[in-house]
This record gives sequence, C-alpha cells and structure tokens, in this order.
Amino acid sequence: MLLLLLILTMLVLAFAGMEIAWSIGIACLVYLFASGFVSFPIPLSLLPQQMLEGVRSFTLLAIPMFLFAGYLMSSAGVTERLIRFAAALVGHIHGGLANVGVTTNFIMSGMSGSAIADAAATGAVLIPEMEKRGYPRAYAAGVIAAAATIAPIIPPSILFVLLGAIQNLSIGRLFLAGVLPGVLLFLAMFVVTYVVSRARGYPREPRVSRGELWRATLSAALPLAAPLIVLRSMMVGLATPTEAASILVVYIALLGLFVYRTLNLSSIIDCAARAAGATAIIMLMAGVASMFARIALQEQFGSILTGAMLAISSDVHVLLFLFNLVLLLLGMFMDALPIMLVLAPVTFPVFVQLGVDPITLGVVMVLNLTMGLLTPPVGLILSTVSVITRLDVLTIFRSAAPYFAALIVVLGLVTYVPDVTLFLPRWMLP
Repeated sequence: MLLLLLILTMLVLAFAGMEIAWSIGIACLVYLFASGFVSFPIPLSLLPQQMLEGVRSFTLLAIPMFLFAGYLMSSAGVTERLIRFAAALVGHIHGGLANVGVTTNFIMSGMSGSAIADAAATGAVLIPEMEKRGYPRAYAAGVIAAAATIAPIIPPSILFVLLGAIQNLSIGRLFLAGVLPGVLLFLAMFVVTYVVSRARGYPREPRVSRGELWRATLSAALPLAAPLIVLRSMMVGLATPTEAASILVVYIALLGLFVYRTLNLSSIIDCAARAAGATAIIMLMAGVASMFARIALQEQFGSILTGAMLAISSDVHVLLFLFNLVLLLLGMFMDALPIMLVLAPVTFPVFVQLGVDPITLGVVMVLNLTMGLLTPPVGLILSTVSVITRLDVLTIFRSAAPYFAALIVVLGLVTYVPDVTLFLPRWMLP
C-alpha cells in the first residue's frame, strides 16, 4: 500500500513537469508522513540523514572533477582541435562531416564522460557547418545526438562511477568493460553514416595532404593523450578513479593555460561554477534516490520485482530481455541517474544469483540508460541538440532512428555475449 503510494506520487509529480529529484524527494516525504497512519510512524528526520549517507562516498568525488574537465576542455579550444583532426582523418570518406561528428564524439568521450556535454560541444560547431555543406538540418542534428551516446560507455564515464559507488563494484573494471562496447558503437555508427550518406548523396570533404594531416595530428596530439593518461594512471595503481579525474583536470588546465593560452583565471572560475551547479543537481538526485532505495528495500520491492519477472520466465536470457525492455521504457520518461540509483540495488542481486556477471550487467544498464537519453519525450541529448537547431525532439529522433537501430544491435551483443565486456577486465585486471 505505502509502496504504491510512493511510486504513484513520484510518477504523478514527474509527469506534471516537476524535476525528478524533487519528485522523488516529495514522494519519500509523503511515504514517511503516511507511515504514521498505516503502520508505525517514521521520523521525517530520516530523509536528510539518508540523503547525507547517499552522497557520503569518496568515489562520488570523481563526478565534479570529470564535469570540470569537460567544461575546461570546451573553454580551452580542445573541441575545435579534435574536430580539425577528425576532419583531416575521415572527412574524405562517404559521410564527410557526419563521420567527423561521429569520430569527434568518440574521441571526446575519453575525456568528458558526459553525453550532454559532448552533444553541446560538437553540435554547436559541426551542425552549422554541415548545413553549409548541404546536409539537412534534421540529419545533422540526428547524427550528433546519436554519436554523443558513446560518451557514457567509453571511460571515464560518470555513470560507471556512480554505479560502482552504488553496487560496490570496481570502477577500473567497469571502465575497461566499456571500452570494447564503445568501440563497437563507434564502428556501427560509422557504418550507418557511410551507408546513409552514400545512398542520399551527401557531400564529402576533399582529401587533405599528408602535411595537413600531420599538422592536424600534432595539433590534437596533447588532447588525445588525456584519456590514455587517465586509464594508465589507474591501471598501474598510481591513482584511483577519483584521483585520475583530478589528474585530468590539471592536465587540461595546463594545456589551456600554458600551451594553447586560451584559458585564464576568469574562464577557469566560470568552468568551476558550471561544474559545481551540475554536480549539485546530480548529488541531490543521488541523495533522494538513496532514500527511495532504502524505502524500496524496506517494502521488499526487490522481491516483488523479482517475483513478477520470474512469473513470466525463469530463463536468464528472457529475464535479461525483460530487464532491457524495462530500462528502455523507463528511459523514455526519466533521467538515467534516478533509474540507476533506484533499480540497481534491487535488480543486481537477482541477476548475480542467476549467474550474470555484475560488470556485464553494469555495462548493459548504462548502455540502456544512455539510449534513454536519445528517446523522446524526456531524452536530454535530444533536448540539448534541439536548443542548438531549433528543431523539435521528434524530428531529431526520426533522423537518428538508423543509429538507434545500431545501438539496439550493440546492446544485444553486450547482453548475450559477455566476453565483449569481460575480455579487457580479465586481461588487464585479473
């Protein structure tokens, strides 16, 4: 009874347009207040106590640092250098600037860890240029929106950091597990762009000379080293993911201050303020979702969900399909963070008992939730690109539909071929 009241209150407030963090928090307050009339009173002071407990994690410190690094990267002009490098590398292939967008997002995903940040950075530069070359605005928007979904899969990933903190999983193993799926996403999108652009006759960029390619590579060499520095520092035990995020911030700041001379104290403070604002929203969600998860545990929501799934089938492959379907449907209406914070604690134990590796399940969950960022009506990537292009989200999603189909194919591989996610962790972190 109280669990139903909690869920209905949250859904009603969310669909009424309230921010999801406030929807969850108010739903928890309603539950605590109603508990005194139905069973036994629970003090309202439990909410702030549990919220504080939910964000009291050293691992979560990586989130503001990765966000800070992403904003610094954009302000330092790193994005433009990476776009020039990608254009020199793949611009002459069928797809032209569309494949430049796919390639740039793939490279940037190894630095920011945020799909929204990558979509905003590359979309603001490439979409107007694609329009000038003759690409339809809707297609340009669809390509950039789809390509940005690679960011939460390739390390460093903010969602992997959160999932590791929630489920006490190795962040390093999660990062490594996302590498091959991320590469598969990139290759699948590259192929889709090639096929679509060739069929529709979209333009290509002229092939650059070896000298121009060499200059573009040199210009982007230092930014390209950033993800390698992050991964290497963790692999050799030099730094934890949180410390690696700090290393990334220092590296990007040094590039902007002393190498490119595009950053100053004012711009760094501005980037820090923007990162702090984004972090506050994430931590508020993490805090209230922690309370939601505690209530769900008390109300045996995991047992109810498990029973419902097992009533349909006891076959692990069918259950994984249902798991994907539920996450994709929820992703259409909710942000990735609250879904993960609420569902991970109640679903992971079930699948682990059925023999599914938690690292593989983590990648499956993050990939599903990333796809949710690309689906209307709430998809935040679509909203970000919509602001840039002034197109409605449904128009952008229709243009991104071929890429969404490619994402589904990769999701199937990740779900049912565990070696795709476990090969690198077993090899590098046995």
